[in-house]
Amino acid sequence: MALEFTTRQMAYASIGLSILVFLILATLPGGSMIQIGAALVAVFGAVFSFILWKWGYVFLPFFTKRANIIEVHDGIWETTPAQDAIVKKVSDEYYASIFLHIKMYKSTTERSQEENMVFIDSFERAISNIKYPIKISTLLFAKDIAKYREDIETKKYEAQLKLQREKEKSEPDVLALDRLEKEVGMYEAELNRIVSGDRPMGLIAYAMTTGTGVTKDAAVAVAKNQAAEIKTLLANALNVDVSYLYGEDMKKCYDMEYMIPPTIKELQKFIEA
Repeated sequence: MALEFTTRQMAYASIGLSILVFLILATLPGGSMIQIGAALVAVFGAVFSFILWKWGYVFLPFFTKRANIIEVHDGIWETTPAQDAIVKKVSDEYYASIFLHIKMYKSTTERSQEENMVFIDSFERAISNIKYPIKISTLLFAKDIAKYREDIETKKYEAQLKLQREKEKSEPDVLALDRLEKEVGMYEAELNRIVSGDRPMGLIAYAMTTGTGVTKDAAVAVAKNQAAEIKTLLANALNVDVSYLYGEDMKKCYDMEYMIPPTIKELQKFIEA
């Protein structure tokens, strides 16, 4: 049976190995310049591994954009150097797709019947104002209650700390306060549902829009304009957070257009990778 590792596990292994090498080199007698240099390289490797795993989605697109690096997959589609769009040539035209993450703070079961009717009406009004096709996908799965409750409690505590820091500022950001208050409320509602015996459900929602052009840049420009309009419309109409997806997160959404992870365990690996 082949061993499978997520990006997180490989990052932990790399950090652990770097620390182990540092400890071995630091405790060896002699203390030569080569030994000290090798120990510092090991420390740098541990720090770099952590940064790349934790914030790779920020740094990698920055690097590939400035180095003008293009990823080509199966000779069919490619990513832009900025890792913000997927481009494919169809006949004499280029198609560019951009993905948006949709973060909802309330599920349909947490809303009243009246709130759900308003939500559906707002959604239909928002979509009717869009003059081009848009694909909105949702992936649903049941969660491990014990681990999920621990994660929610941690996230709630972190959100409360951020909210408190924002309130203590001399000029707090009104939008940030509103977002953090909704986030804390979402976590509280989810914990109450778990305590009452409800099985927590996970939801991944994202939107996809595609633009066309006679050149790659033209297609990407059209897709970006459409994505900006969709982002504004959905955020305002549905009271949700909408953000652009880059790099690996964007490519995962593209992969899920064809096939989704078959089990919850595989989905967790897919999300964490």
